[in-house]
Amino acid sequence: MRNKDIPNPAEVVLEDRVSRRPKRHMYRLARTLYHSIPESLRAIGYPIALHSQLLKRLRPEMWIIEGQERQSKLRLSICLYITTNEYKRYLENLIFGTSFEAKYIGQTWLWNAFRETPRAAAGCSMTIAEVHDRHLNWMGPAAGIVIPAWIRGSIDLPRGPEQMNRDSIKTVLRKIMKQGMEYEVTRDPKHFDDFYQNMYVPHTTKRHGDCVHLSSREKVWALFEKGELIVVKRHGESTAGKLITYKDGIPYMTHLGVRDGRMDLIDEGAIGAANELTLQYLESNGHREVHFGQSRGFLNDGVLQFKKKYGHKVIGKSDHKFLLKITSDTSATRAFLQNNPFIFEHMGQLHGAAFLSDQVPLTQQVLERFNKQLSQAGLAQLVVFSFSSGGATPIDQKVHTPPPNPPGSETYEYLSQVNGQSLIGRLGNIAIDKVIAINQAQTR
Repeated sequence: MRNKDIPNPAEVVLEDRVSRRPKRHMYRLARTLYHSIPESLRAIGYPIALHSQLLKRLRPEMWIIEGQERQSKLRLSICLYITTNEYKRYLENLIFGTSFEAKYIGQTWLWNAFRETPRAAAGCSMTIAEVHDRHLNWMGPAAGIVIPAWIRGSIDLPRGPEQMNRDSIKTVLRKIMKQGMEYEVTRDPKHFDDFYQNMYVPHTTKRHGDCVHLSSREKVWALFEKGELIVVKRHGESTAGKLITYKDGIPYMTHLGVRDGRMDLIDEGAIGAANELTLQYLESNGHREVHFGQSRGFLNDGVLQFKKKYGHKVIGKSDHKFLLKITSDTSATRAFLQNNPFIFEHMGQLHGAAFLSDQVPLTQQVLERFNKQLSQAGLAQLVVFSFSSGGATPIDQKVHTPPPNPPGSETYEYLSQVNGQSLIGRLGNIAIDKVIAINQAQTR
């Protein structure tokens, strides 16, 4: 019998948004106070802050969001359990763009989010929940497939001929020469203030819009104190900057900024120059590796795709996750999966997932295209899932004998029904016909 003290999401009472503002105000106040504590003393309050965050995420807001899937323009409805406004805006933009309506339902307990479908979400095609890594153990395998909110990456140094001979790198180098760009390494606080206020903040705000998550000046300053700033100059004037910090002797490229967020400077190569000149500086100092910041857990993410040309490889993931569960196999649901290939966690490893329409033959050329566009060094596999046609049963109910591997290639491997199910079974109600794994170790 269900504990009556634990509310059922189907019975959540609508709350006025104004009533939630004091809670958010208190949370922001607590966060401000925490960051005002000297970093050397924060270790004392860190366990309290961490558990406060974990407890906060146990009572997510429930939203029903309906609109046109961003690329196909098909009508789609999702049930979203969320505690962070940044993630809410990010997912709305990723899935719908600007064409959607969001309805706040109320708050519920996280463990109820996937236990049963609330009446308000009965017509939704999928459910997404924001969770923390520590919540996954008791959510159970039926909760959904685990997508990291962020993944971490690195680059091996020095870069070899394979990276330096790429057309994209040659283009960056030509722009650096044409624009007369050079760099300066500085630890001057005045240069930091200029970077933070006039480069990082305007560039990040203009680039990410409503989805922006700005690091506080205190947080960026703490990184600067342990590192240095690379200032890109053109004809003597600073146009961009890249922050480097160090941990255990390993450099981390963290924050990037362009003067006033100006698009003309970006078009002239300011971002590429900031990255390239920073890498050249680290190579000249004998570093063998650099951590290249975080990227979203979706394979089409522009930042993640941008980093590939530098020899980027995935090395880890954040504690923050999205749990995705398909509840209705519709054309709009399939369009979302096709248009948003993602990274997912399975058996302690990170894999990539891409989806192919049942109207497109699964040929060698198609696999090569997926491999070229979406492969990421550091992933165990890029797995291509081909949808079934005609309302076929989901993969966990199919009896499937895999065809032989494509001739002359060890890169592509057809997976059996059992292996395919173990990879994607958590995704929910979606009909899959064939599953092919692309070995990422052979794509580096």
